[in-house]
Amino acid sequence: MSSKLTYLFMRGVIRFFVILRSNFLSFLTLTTVIFMYHVFWVAGSGTAGFLNHLSQANTIRVYLANNNDIIAEQILSSIKVLDNVTSAKYYSQKDAKAFAVANAPKAATLESFAEEFFPSFIEIYPSDTLEETLDKIVTEAGHIKGVDEVSYGKEYMIKFKAIGRGAWLFITAMSVLFALSAVFVVYNTIKLSLYKYKEEIKLYSLVGATRPFISVPYLFGSFFLSLFAYLCSLIIFEEVFINFNIIILIQSGINIYDVPDIKYFILSCIIVCIIGVISARASVISFLKQVSSINED
Repeated sequence: MSSKLTYLFMRGVIRFFVILRSNFLSFLTLTTVIFMYHVFWVAGSGTAGFLNHLSQANTIRVYLANNNDIIAEQILSSIKVLDNVTSAKYYSQKDAKAFAVANAPKAATLESFAEEFFPSFIEIYPSDTLEETLDKIVTEAGHIKGVDEVSYGKEYMIKFKAIGRGAWLFITAMSVLFALSAVFVVYNTIKLSLYKYKEEIKLYSLVGATRPFISVPYLFGSFFLSLFAYLCSLIIFEEVFINFNIIILIQSGINIYDVPDIKYFILSCIIVCIIGVISARASVISFLKQVSSINED
């Protein structure tokens, strides 16, 4: 049994090199499909993760009815004793201007504005970011005398969450599309190879060759083809996209695309190889149905 499997394995290695040599364009197409999937996954998941981050409110801002520091301190004391409030900080008009300038370094014109243009406010840090918790704090803080408005950007959070969910649905749909593309490429690549050796396969059938004897080498060959295409796509991905991200995007201040961890690459490699083997099997079965006198056992 082991010698037979070894023989079929070696024939699979030979089939892999034959397929690679005779259908090199198909190999390049498969490599490109996998590379594009890497790029799409990193870009898509990075964007979706960024939107999810935007949909999380870490603070609640309380705007005051007037800019009196004494009244503001009294309001601050009342806010700090509210449930689910970890801490709170008061920003006077002077502090508010400094805060705006520090968080918008490219907006140099803010320096020229008078402090009176920057309303004082209190920043609340909640114990968690659950919507129910935030809404409760907003309601309770809004009832405190001297508070003008309380907000954590709920309407924007809802929009970002909806866009984030849409982004993940789009990623899922495109992942299926890339998988179908890989199936199509492998299926037709194996079919072309089978037609090339059609007479040889008929000869095997005449001497009593079983279907596994004919199909298994192509399954091994497809496995090696998928694995090799995946490894080549990783090299291209590292040389092109990762360097583009480091040299251009990060230097431009766009730092939302992270390289996936090893689990992603292992899982995606396994999926690509499984797709390759299943596609090859389907191609072989389809071809053998067109060839008569193939033994079932």
